[in-house]
Amino acid sequence: MIGSRLFVIMMVVFFLFIFSVVVGLNWNEDPKIASKTWEEAISIAEIFVAQLTLEEKCNMTSGIHGPCIGNVLPISRLNFKGLCFRDSPSGVGGKILHSTAFAAGIQIAATWDRNLFYRRGAAIGKEFRGKGVHFALDPMMNIDRNARYGRNWEGFGSDPYLAGENLFYYVQGIQDQGVVATAKHYICNEQETNRLVCPSDSQSQSDLNNCRAYSANVDDKTMHEIYLWPFASSVAAGVGSVMCSYNQVNGTPTCQNDKILNKLLKEELQFLGNVMSDWGATKTGVQSALAGLDVDMAGDDDLMGFNLVQAVKNRMITEERLDDMIIRLLTPYYLLRQDQEYPSLNLDRNVMEDHYKINREIATAGIILLKNTNNILPFDVTNDTYYFIYGSAAGQSDEGFGSGGSAKHSGALYQGGGSGFVQPTYAIDPLTSLLIKGRDFHFQIRYITNQNDYVAINNSFNARGFAAAKCLVFISAWSSEGFDRNDLHALNNGDELVQTVASRCANTIVIVNSVSQLNLEGWIDLPNVVGVIWSGMPGSEYGSAIVDVLFENYNPGGKLVFTLAKKNSDYGTDISPTYHSNYNEGVFLDYRHFDKYNILPRYYFGYGLSYTTFSFSELHIVKAGKGKHKVSSYYRQHRIRPYTNIATSKLYEPVYEITFTVTNSGEVYGSEVPQLYLGFPAEAEEPAKVLRGFERVYLVAGQSKRVSFILTQKDISYWNVSNQKWTVAPGTYSVWISTSANNDDVKLQTTFNIDWQNKKIRKEKFTSQNRKNIRIFLCEMIKNIEKRFSLC
Repeated sequence: MIGSRLFVIMMVVFFLFIFSVVVGLNWNEDPKIASKTWEEAISIAEIFVAQLTLEEKCNMTSGIHGPCIGNVLPISRLNFKGLCFRDSPSGVGGKILHSTAFAAGIQIAATWDRNLFYRRGAAIGKEFRGKGVHFALDPMMNIDRNARYGRNWEGFGSDPYLAGENLFYYVQGIQDQGVVATAKHYICNEQETNRLVCPSDSQSQSDLNNCRAYSANVDDKTMHEIYLWPFASSVAAGVGSVMCSYNQVNGTPTCQNDKILNKLLKEELQFLGNVMSDWGATKTGVQSALAGLDVDMAGDDDLMGFNLVQAVKNRMITEERLDDMIIRLLTPYYLLRQDQEYPSLNLDRNVMEDHYKINREIATAGIILLKNTNNILPFDVTNDTYYFIYGSAAGQSDEGFGSGGSAKHSGALYQGGGSGFVQPTYAIDPLTSLLIKGRDFHFQIRYITNQNDYVAINNSFNARGFAAAKCLVFISAWSSEGFDRNDLHALNNGDELVQTVASRCANTIVIVNSVSQLNLEGWIDLPNVVGVIWSGMPGSEYGSAIVDVLFENYNPGGKLVFTLAKKNSDYGTDISPTYHSNYNEGVFLDYRHFDKYNILPRYYFGYGLSYTTFSFSELHIVKAGKGKHKVSSYYRQHRIRPYTNIATSKLYEPVYEITFTVTNSGEVYGSEVPQLYLGFPAEAEEPAKVLRGFERVYLVAGQSKRVSFILTQKDISYWNVSNQKWTVAPGTYSVWISTSANNDDVKLQTTFNIDWQNKKIRKEKFTSQNRKNIRIFLCEMIKNIEKRFSLC
């Protein structure tokens, strides 16, 4: 009897184990949309392509007009209904109806919370799928190299490791819903100035094809360690598509650049999906196809599509390469089972569900407390009852939700502008939320949103109750796709507004609603500026989020994802006004640059305050693969999916586990973000320290938690230009556990050594430890099954 029961249990375990491998079930999360492996999807795509005529194949290499921003030709005789492509990185964009305006990329990055990274991607993916969109044209993953870059708000900051982790979980969040993610803009697309300059009298398509773009000139080490890093993370996550950009790289347009498309992306990273062009970025047909471009979007240029028919007949391009292009286009479609019961296309279908909840959580978690003199924050609803509110950025825009704001229009900013903008179905401004709070707690509130009316502003200083008031000054900075910012100052003379209020109000708190870096030096040291909150780009739940932070409904825990400099020149990089943008800083970007030149910033990368305090203790480091090492096993299991691209998995294998204890030593619930910075041996020619780990830790007062970081093979490697591979340098590595990139914020430190004999830390093979981990996993499974089915 016992033997038969055990047999039944083992059969159930075996079935569930196989099922989990097939459908990508993660035992710690809700089941996702079932997906295939790349090998399975490629095989199905090959069968489909074998049934196409030459003309049909060629036509599928170019976009066509249709209901979406990008469309691929349907093949009705094979029951293929075509493909729909749609922006944007922060929700389903393009002024459609019933779409959630999610907190921007720069906001989710500021949460430093992988769980939120994933949940945001999953919520966005559900809306794309619900509307029947096959390809989401996101994530936007260009590095914040230039503080004035118009699209910084869409991305994830200045550090490639932090961006890479965002991208890994965002891609899986999207694709777990059955929607293809598109990593863009590949690559070195870090400015809008001169991204596409056309002849002034351009009218014909041939003229537009001659538009000129700037060249990002970058060396091999910098390419791999900074700009390719996040794209590599997205490929490892299993991203289905990559979008090449408008710019050139080292003198060659990206969409016809054999080095970056074929050599780096498809060969080195072993990317199995498709490369599509940005809209209008293709400049040649056959040359682009041979260089690695698979799909020309939006297809109006007549460079690919049917025009490739004659090129194939003339043997300018082989039919084998043409087949490869279509197989790569369709493989993600089959990979994520879009051929099976995928929703019909209806862009205005209401699929928002209750996504405002996760949106509010992200918005709040990404808010950063920069200054809190004498613990002026949070406000006490019993004693702090007088509030004077200043600034147009506190209220709604005078142009509604239509354009996402602009330098000419005032109002709270939920996102930046351009193709990444999602027109909100609704949006809650800070003033509205503050007034509601005031109603509930009987506050006395006065406000002036016309920040150019200095008569009214100065008169307010004489109002009854002003002497005891808390003065909230809202300022903003906006940017958009298409052009870069003129400066790093707040809109509408925001600096002057702060200075004016702070000259009279002893309790001035500034709320900075900004797309990216801002120069705070005009007012940050004023004695009456006692509090500064960086609200960022928080999406349509902005008002609710900022009020939660001001009144301690939420203890702020966001951290900066870029350095805030005292002088604009301190960044060391800026927008190039010419057709050449030389990346002469190499790998010394942002905090790495400040370290190299010993420059003191205003606020360091990774910085952010809390209403509570934390202590750190008991730092240990061990090699992965010895002992129980549940951390390494969990790391692997948590990141794996059937569609994960495992071709480069050895680089992402854990090699070290670093553990320590964090304690909330304060009096209220809150979160801290321990950050692991790594120092390399001299051979690697790396910056003084680079980010290689982080975790957002939430603790009640007095609670302690053991935190574990994983260092992978890639994390401890540098790009060896001579050998053209990731290399582990022998010598001593320094490990710092810190709360920012400021050396004064280091809490714990240790070192480990790698000698020549142990340089190859671990080969990927089936060891006794692997067997032990599987036994532990199966035993836990048996216990769970017995409990669920009451078999014991």
